[in-house]
Amino acid sequence: MKGDPPMLDWLSAEGYAMLRLCDRRAFAWEWLRRSPSYRRLWMARDKLPPDAPERVGLLAWVDPGLIWGEARPIWNIGTDPKVLDGRPAIGKAHAEDLFDIRSLAPFVSVEIAAGHTEHWLLSDGRWVIRLDIHDGTLLGGPVLLEYRLNGRQSAKSKLDALHQLLTLSEKGRAPRSLAPHEHRAAQWILELRVGDALLAGATQQEMARVLFKSAIAPRRWRSQSASYRLRIQRLVRIARHRLSNPLDGPWFE
Repeated sequence: MKGDPPMLDWLSAEGYAMLRLCDRRAFAWEWLRRSPSYRRLWMARDKLPPDAPERVGLLAWVDPGLIWGEARPIWNIGTDPKVLDGRPAIGKAHAEDLFDIRSLAPFVSVEIAAGHTEHWLLSDGRWVIRLDIHDGTLLGGPVLLEYRLNGRQSAKSKLDALHQLLTLSEKGRAPRSLAPHEHRAAQWILELRVGDALLAGATQQEMARVLFKSAIAPRRWRSQSASYRLRIQRLVRIARHRLSNPLDGPWFE
């Protein structure tokens, strides 16, 4: 949105460093909150129907002024294939099979839909687990849960999320296995910085000199640093696409 201040200070890499340690869904939120269309929807949210956040993959509006660790967006099941689908099971169970959401209180956020489905988010600001509960509640104490999985390919991402949930529930803290390891995080951060540079009105030459520093020739950079000029042009194209289509990326794979 022309004239708006950048979301982060693109001149400094420090403000983006936390994203190296975050789940890739952090990048979905960081691009969404920069999106001019989302920000317009946010400003008009009181005039929109209750299901309007679904247009952008969310279950509820989240202030675009909040960075990933503070925002805690809850993505809907149509957007995030890792959302677990659960419900209370009928029958007796051993105590070690019961799930108690209260033991994970420091990590928990929840949205309760009109149909009484509970949409749970467990996160420490870096990793994320999503769990939808149908036909019951987690609010009444320990409960025996059953999880619905289907499909050959579709079940893989949910099995990964289920393993993370079971590990977290067993240990009551974030195990090392939950730590995100995104090998493309550095590239995604670079694209995000270029997006913020665009929002700040920076020129491509300014971007090149800040992002690639001494690699850029002091004069006639277009010819003397042609490879970097092409790289900046590509980054600008990607950033513009992300600002217009924030969820069009590998964020939910």
